[in-house]
Amino acid sequence: MRVSFRPTLLSLVTACAVCVASAQGYPARTVIITVAYAAGGGTDSFARVLAESLGHRIKQAVIVDNVPGAGGTIAVTKVSNAPADGYALAISNGLEFEMQQMAEPMPGKNRTSTLTPIALLGTQPMVLVARNGLNFKTVDDFVKAARAEPGKLSLATSGQGTSLFLAGSMIEKSGGVELLRVPYKSGPQIVTDIMAGNVDLGVLAIPSALAAVQSGKITALAVTDMQRSSVMPNVPSLSDYPAFKGFDTKVWYALQGPPNLPQPIVTLIGDNVRALMKDEAFLAKMHAQAITPARTGTASEFVDLRATQHAAFKKALGQN
Repeated sequence: MRVSFRPTLLSLVTACAVCVASAQGYPARTVIITVAYAAGGGTDSFARVLAESLGHRIKQAVIVDNVPGAGGTIAVTKVSNAPADGYALAISNGLEFEMQQMAEPMPGKNRTSTLTPIALLGTQPMVLVARNGLNFKTVDDFVKAARAEPGKLSLATSGQGTSLFLAGSMIEKSGGVELLRVPYKSGPQIVTDIMAGNVDLGVLAIPSALAAVQSGKITALAVTDMQRSSVMPNVPSLSDYPAFKGFDTKVWYALQGPPNLPQPIVTLIGDNVRALMKDEAFLAKMHAQAITPARTGTASEFVDLRATQHAAFKKALGQN
C-alpha cells in the first residue's frame, strides 16, 4: 500500500510546483479579457472600464477582445480552450450554455461552462424601451396594445439565449403577451432602429439605452430589477405592475478564466478586482453604468448567484 501512494504524492507535489511557477512573474505580458458582445454595448463598456483599472493595478496592459455570437458560447469556448496561464480571461455570467438550452430546449444537449470563477463584479438591471411613435406612457399601455393584437408589436433583444433575450421571454410569459422577436448583434443597433421606427420595443442593458432615453428619443417603460435604478429614478420597476408582480431579473458580471487556472493566479487577479471594488473612483464608474457592486466579490458569491439566477430563469419560463 505504501508504494501505491508514492506516485500520487509525487504528482500532487509536482502539480503544486507547476502552479507556483506559473504564477511567478505573472503577468509578464498583455492580459486579454474576452467579451461575448459587440463593441458599444453595456457589457463591452464595463469591460473596458475594468480592463483599464485592472491594468493599472497589476502594472500590465489589459485589453478587451469582442467575440460576439451564439449567445456568448463562442467567446466562452474560446477562453475555455486557451492555456490556463492567466492571459486569457472572460467577462461571463457562467450560464451561457444553459441559457441557450432554456431559450431553445434540445434534448441531449446539456453542456455547461468549465471556466474557473475568479470574482463576481456586480449586477445591472435591464430596461424595457419603446419607440416614441407608439405613445406608450406606461407598461399597462404596452400590455393592452400587445394583447389586442398578438404578434404585431416587435421586440428587439440581443441574440438567442442571452440575458436580454430571456428577459424578453419572461416579459412575454409574465404579461401574457405575444411579441414578434427580432434578434440584434448589439445594443447600439437596437437603439438606432427603435429611434428610426424600424422596431417597436427593446430590452437593453441600461447603459445602452441611457443617452437615448435622457434625450427623449426613446421611451423607457420599466426596469427589470425589483428596485428602481439610481440612473433612471423616474422609471418604475416592472414588478410595480400587477401583471409582473415579483418580476426580477438582471445582468450579472463575473470575471473567469480557463479551466484549471492555477490558484495563485486566481487569487492574484481576484484580490486586485476586489481591491478595485473598494476604490471610490472605480465604484463611481460602476454606478454611472447602473451596476450594483457585488457584496463580497468572491468566486463563491458568483457561484451562488449563478445557481440562484439559473433557478429563477427556469421557474419564470416554466421549465422547472
